[in-house]
Amino acid sequence: MSDHAEAASRDPAGTRGVVPRQARALATRSAILAAAAEEFADASYHEASLSRILERSKVTKGALYFHFVSKESIALAVVDEMEVVCREIVDHAAARGLDPLRTAAQVAREVQDAVAGTTLRAGQRLCSQGFAGPHRPGWPFRFWEEVFLDLFARAGEAGLLRPGVDPASFARTVVDVSAGAFVVSLGITRLADLAQRVCENWELLLSCTADPGWLEGWRAEGGMGAVLGPHLLAGRGDGRGWVPES
Repeated sequence: MSDHAEAASRDPAGTRGVVPRQARALATRSAILAAAAEEFADASYHEASLSRILERSKVTKGALYFHFVSKESIALAVVDEMEVVCREIVDHAAARGLDPLRTAAQVAREVQDAVAGTTLRAGQRLCSQGFAGPHRPGWPFRFWEEVFLDLFARAGEAGLLRPGVDPASFARTVVDVSAGAFVVSLGITRLADLAQRVCENWELLLSCTADPGWLEGWRAEGGMGAVLGPHLLAGRGDGRGWVPES
């Protein structure tokens, strides 16, 4: 059998070389998105520069335009990546098998973990500036409201909330307070004190809404400080935060 025939017999569909090319293309696209997330996390959409994205990604202009037709298409892809991260956060927290209120606290911890990277910060900034795309208005705020509404509704059914606490109102309050903490921390300490703000906010909200029996057990475990422990220690460092100086 000739070399050509032998190769064809091993690869009857004629796909030799396709997988390596696909792998290179995926790697290039990932490099562009990682660079774009860094850029959009540091600057607004209008301030972000395609030339800086190219410089960060170390790809050619031709490679960038092979994958994306414009800066807006890159921004939408970054938000796509953020959506994946958000859904993974929820799945990972749920997999721990905790009760609904402890799961909600773990979601907050997982978000804090993700904020150390750029995808979540970039996606949230882009969404706040109106670049979530017409198919997902209000992302990620609507998403987190739905997540916490589900958790708090189940907490109410399990008797973990005080009588009269409305799960929908509680969910909206958590999202409102969390978004506000992010904005304030970004403006004052460039996110260096975000974990401390998250800890204080959750302790206050749970003290007002959780069943006293549940709250006693929660506090005996160390409360939100135990959940966020490593981040609280990190927040006592040099105070420069995660956002680089411009």
